Amino acid sequence: MKFGRNLSQFTVPEWSTSYINYKALKKLIKSAAEQIKAGQDPDLAGFFYNLDRNVEDVDYFYNKKYSEFARRLKLLEERYGYSMEGRHPLEPEDRHDLREALLDLRYHLRRLQWYGEVNRRGFVKITKKLDKKVGAQAQKRYLETKVDPTPFASNERVFRSQDRINAWMAIITDQSKVDDKASDDASSTHSSLSLKRGSARPYLNLPTSIVIAVDDALRKDDTHVLLELLETLKVTADEAGDTVYPRVLRTLIQRSILHRSRAVLTLLLTRVDTLEEDDDINRRNCLHRVVISIGREQPTTDSEPAASMVLNFPPETTRYITPAAPPTLQPPRPVVKEEHMPQQLARDDSAVTHFQFLLDSLRHDQHESLMAKDLSGRTPLHYAAQYGFKVVCEVIIEHLIEWGMFDVSDGIDGPLWQDNDGWAPLHLSVVGGHPKTTRCLLDAEKDNDPSPERSVIRKQIPKSSAVLALATKANFIDIVQLLVDAGVDINYQDEQGETALHVAARFCHDECAQILLDGSEDQKADTELAENTYSWTPLFIACVDGCLSVAKMIISAGADVDRFDSSGWTAKEHAALRGHLEIARCLAEVSPGPPATELDFSSSTPNLPGSESSSPPSQSSLTDRRSNAPGPTSGGSGLRNTEPIKTFGHRYLTDESMILVSLGTMDMRKPLETVSLDRIPMENAHATQLDTSLSMVITASGAHGEPEVIDLPVQDNISTEPIVFHTTDPSKVRLLFDLVPTYAGSKEKIVGRGVALISSIKPTVGSHRINLKGDSTVPIVAANTLEVIGSVTFNFLVITPFKHPKMSIAGNQTYWRSMSSTMVIGHRGLGKNMASRNSLQLGENTVESFIAAANLGASYVEFDVQLTKDHVPVIYHDFLVSETGIDAPVHTMTLDQFLELGIGRYRHALPGSVKAGDPPGDGPRQRSMSVGGSEYDPAELTEKIKHTRDFKKKGFKGNTRGEHIQAPFATLEELFTKIPKPVGFNIELKYPMLHESEEEEMDTYAVELNSFVDTILKTVYDLGGGRDMLFSSFNPDICLLLSFKQPSIPVLFLSDAGASPVGDIRASSLQEAIRFASRWNLLGIVTQAEPLVLCPRLVRIVKESGLVCVSYGTLNNDGNNVDSQVAEGIDAVIVDSVLGITNGLIQRQGKGDRTPGLSPNPSAVNDQEADSAKGAVTVPTLERTNQDSLSPDAIPPALL
Repeated sequence: MKFGRNLSQFTVPEWSTSYINYKALKKLIKSAAEQIKAGQDPDLAGFFYNLDRNVEDVDYFYNKKYSEFARRLKLLEERYGYSMEGRHPLEPEDRHDLREALLDLRYHLRRLQWYGEVNRRGFVKITKKLDKKVGAQAQKRYLETKVDPTPFASNERVFRSQDRINAWMAIITDQSKVDDKASDDASSTHSSLSLKRGSARPYLNLPTSIVIAVDDALRKDDTHVLLELLETLKVTADEAGDTVYPRVLRTLIQRSILHRSRAVLTLLLTRVDTLEEDDDINRRNCLHRVVISIGREQPTTDSEPAASMVLNFPPETTRYITPAAPPTLQPPRPVVKEEHMPQQLARDDSAVTHFQFLLDSLRHDQHESLMAKDLSGRTPLHYAAQYGFKVVCEVIIEHLIEWGMFDVSDGIDGPLWQDNDGWAPLHLSVVGGHPKTTRCLLDAEKDNDPSPERSVIRKQIPKSSAVLALATKANFIDIVQLLVDAGVDINYQDEQGETALHVAARFCHDECAQILLDGSEDQKADTELAENTYSWTPLFIACVDGCLSVAKMIISAGADVDRFDSSGWTAKEHAALRGHLEIARCLAEVSPGPPATELDFSSSTPNLPGSESSSPPSQSSLTDRRSNAPGPTSGGSGLRNTEPIKTFGHRYLTDESMILVSLGTMDMRKPLETVSLDRIPMENAHATQLDTSLSMVITASGAHGEPEVIDLPVQDNISTEPIVFHTTDPSKVRLLFDLVPTYAGSKEKIVGRGVALISSIKPTVGSHRINLKGDSTVPIVAANTLEVIGSVTFNFLVITPFKHPKMSIAGNQTYWRSMSSTMVIGHRGLGKNMASRNSLQLGENTVESFIAAANLGASYVEFDVQLTKDHVPVIYHDFLVSETGIDAPVHTMTLDQFLELGIGRYRHALPGSVKAGDPPGDGPRQRSMSVGGSEYDPAELTEKIKHTRDFKKKGFKGNTRGEHIQAPFATLEELFTKIPKPVGFNIELKYPMLHESEEEEMDTYAVELNSFVDTILKTVYDLGGGRDMLFSSFNPDICLLLSFKQPSIPVLFLSDAGASPVGDIRASSLQEAIRFASRWNLLGIVTQAEPLVLCPRLVRIVKESGLVCVSYGTLNNDGNNVDSQVAEGIDAVIVDSVLGITNGLIQRQGKGDRTPGLSPNPSAVNDQEADSAKGAVTVPTLERTNQDSLSPDAIPPALL
């Protein structure tokens, strides 16, 4: 689990600075690991000192917050405890007040619970990382002595408080089945006056007739009747205590506001000295409650269209709990989309006019109530801004100005206006996404304090700069512009060193980025400000997260594109490594990057440009998939020395099958939730077990293996870390997905379970065929009610053992021989066929092409193997065979059908073919078929295949007469028998992934994976004795099967490295290829050459990971590109231009120099000879008059 990278997802935004500083602690561990690697003793005193301070800070903050919430709960118990415990029914108004208060308090307690749980998990993870990287063995002792004794580690007090709240909510639900809307205290229209009640209010022994009469007077706005009744109420209240009557009057004021009885309201306001209610649950007065009631009743219309991703939820979801999800910043409120917005709340709205009347009716000594702060330190203006009601803010501000109470000398966001957590009304308006309200507040400040030093003052308020970053994150374009114009510090750096421009680059909010870069007259965004961990500027963030548009903006703004981060890598290298090649190309146009240098593997790796040290740059900043603050992922440890390449065979399956289970989808194109749990209505929250942090425990019945515990919500890319089980009979395995409370202390407390039967979860599509859609979804059933409460999506891969009498691993068999130079591998033989007319090419993937490549210096030849319908391995590159005139997958054709397509065309093209009716005899000698001479017209084939996908895409078809030197199709067996044993084989297993089958518009099924691999392995072990061989595949699952089924032939993972869009995340970038190959102990990777050509130093990353590095692609046909990779130590290059590249490498190493990696002739071939060689491949090279393999003597002398 990548805790650091996902920490920001679990933090309560207001408390984000009070969490464990995971990033800094991880950096200290990395420094210690590097000391060990360098042979030094690590100094851990500094780490443990910082770790202790983190524990103390978290514990202090947790206890402070809990004390605040516990005090509120105690107030509730004092006010309502007797009624709740005695089961005496509460009046509707009290019921509503209490329910709202309980929901609000539990909301905050849940946030505190998450705070404690996330921080405890952070200390567990960081101490585990310390043990793993440094070998300190300190986790168990530290957790037991320093972390577990703290209150935040157990959350026991929070759980007890939540249990108390849940019990009370159950009583409230039983007492009244009110609908959701009636839960708002301001919307209640019950006629019962809250005077006769239990301990919720002072008990008044009033006849029912008096109660009804008072309520009737309030409804009818009858001041005469009310005056008479007040005398009776005062007498009764005075008997209950001196402070009772003022409380009764304030209750009547609240009821008159509800009924909008203006005359009665005016009367009552003259009878009370103050509107403050010390016994109120939240210490709010009637002005607070009026604004809150407007906010709860009216959906806001002040929201940005660009903010839909943050605010896009219908009103009914505001009364639901999302299980196992972190709480949100804003308390629930109704928000609607722009297209469904009602008419904006206006001045003449009854709620607004009545609120204005209330303010106008206040006496002078009651004016201070408009600035009164509640328990959270918020005024009525805070709630008006939070709910996004511009007109209510205007009304409040106008009265504050009229009463001389609108002090903005320190800014509208100054200390005077901040609540207990430092949030001013302006901040709440910003994070709520309310541009009109934000403008209203800023305009009010400007009109009432037009100080020219305002921008200077604003820079002294870090909270305003912090909300600028939040607005940028939410893509509140209009609000970002307002804040920039208002002088908020654009270049403010938070504790992580990040600015708002870093945030814009991370989330690819280009409009916000442009606003920040444009800035104002006084300031503009500084593109060179770097965050603290890796010294990444915003350009680095854009490159790491793949945001091309923001990267271009930052480059245009004059950013330093040649800058190195703290690990010694450039932004271009970060982009290329992570598959963002468009960004890398863009940077390459403006910066050539650091020069490639010669590698001397006998000593240290090359120096970093501009560095005096002989140490290579650290990998630490390259290990993260994304830039997500506030912490990087766990990954590489910044190792200094190159890991040794694997030399001996690996562990493989012998008797048992392996089952790999991956949570989530492998298709990165799908926005699919891994574990989806149904929402819980607030009314039922007291009875659910899902209102807590949850984990999923994955086990397998009928198989053995360690259970895996995954904390929810499931993090991104968890699908790349499968869970491993072993079994003798996969058909009897059942996968169990158990939902348990994360910190219940036992995995036996199951909340829900999902079950999948391996034998039947995937539908069959025929004998030895499987569906390429690997995702499976099963429901999760509640343990107590057996109701479906959600679902879990997963993938699984079954790998069965392969056995062959010739398969063994001997002591002298090695994976990879030590090499002093780069090997050349011929692509599909002598090179893939292209549309170029510069020379006539040998047909790709043919015997002749392979032999020619070997004789021109190729150490290995690379070819593609697929299975026919009758499971025979054949050599063919494309998934679809278009020679038929239709697009037919190889696995739908028998061997005879497949070979006939090649033999039939070849037979027609032979020089000896004659037309029917021609007399036999000594006619003129036929010319080579490389030039022509037969009566077969290539245009016929072109006409036949012109409607196929491959022809439409490329405009030609490989190995076709007229375009290339044609030869028949071949089988794998034929290659083993006809190509000399000294020629090594790079056998690419061609198996479609889901996105490839969709691109080719194929049916999404193929040969069953185990059958596919077993068939090819049998042929290889039957015929491949004594030959050097490599396996490779673009399909990650094929690589896994090849690796676990046999121990002696190395496996390379092929990757496009971001050059083309893919569905499987494992195939999406060079970084993911390295992760995958390292995770599964593969020999190495074969990457598309472009990332290495753009950034040759990335070769080091592969090699320092202990992997062989090979590249392929048309860029390798340029000798300069190959030279730059060779200079960094690449192990092999797959090329089309075998002769040219081989000759170039020989010239580079010196005339007449022979190396183990190359098999050239002693003398170099000059350009004239090379051009002659291109035209010298004639019939003797290609004619197949017998079935004997071609010898090197058959190759024309010019090629030798």
